[in-house]
Amino acid sequence: MEAPTRVGHRRGRSRMTHLRRMITAAALIPAGIAAIALSGAGAASAVTPIADNGRIGVQLNQGETALFGQLNAGAAIESITNSTQIGVRLAPGSRFESGPNVVWGRLDQFANEAASRGGEISLGVLNPARGSQQFFFIQNW
Repeated sequence: MEAPTRVGHRRGRSRMTHLRRMITAAALIPAGIAAIALSGAGAASAVTPIADNGRIGVQLNQGETALFGQLNAGAAIESITNSTQIGVRLAPGSRFESGPNVVWGRLDQFANEAASRGGEISLGVLNPARGSQQFFFIQNW
């Protein structure tokens, strides 16, 4: 039997790093959402839980959506995930929509756009994952 090559060993370590990042993201995203909800985004904070069709997450109101963008919470999420892990659905007429199934922009930009139009965002975890997508982000107005 042939001994594992060094390249194979690196791949194994890379998989472990990827797994650690996914676990960290899965833990930090809900924690970040809770921090936004508790940070005083408004006296009548209205974080609405989502638990349907294999999605677990929250819907933020307009004030919380604005705070999400101002705190660069999207940048924090993007720093521990990659773009293929996050499924993004933009509201009709978003300036970031670049064609069918093509989105160019950052989560904070999407949140800021939604808040500026009186809208909101929803985000969370997909269970089970849909292809490579493990997280969802929905812009709405």
